[in-house]
Amino acid sequence: MNYSWRIKKLGLSDSLNENNVLLENAIVKVQWKRIAEDTDGTSASYLGYTVLDATNVSLSDFIAVNDVTKEQVIAWVENSMAGEEISRIDAQLNTRVEKSRLLTITPSWN
Repeated sequence: MNYSWRIKKLGLSDSLNENNVLLENAIVKVQWKRIAEDTDGTSASYLGYTVLDATNVSLSDFIAVNDVTKEQVIAWVENSMAGEEISRIDAQLNTRVEKSRLLTITPSWN
């Protein structure tokens, strides 16, 4: 199973860091989609969001929204989650992939 992230939306807000420095348009919320795709092309997705806190970000470490990359945002999302949470999401995706392979029909006698 191959897993990937798709960043759907970024929530922005002016935030003060712990030194009372204003970080303009800091990314404070990320809406994301986790996607699982099996080798046969069967896939499933899980939509979620992550709230980020810019309080501990120094001005020198701050990345403006126009300069941030997809890879940086994904790293922030993954670092904010415990490994168990990502494993739980992946397990749900595996179940969804398997369920989508199940053929269902409506019996003709209904």
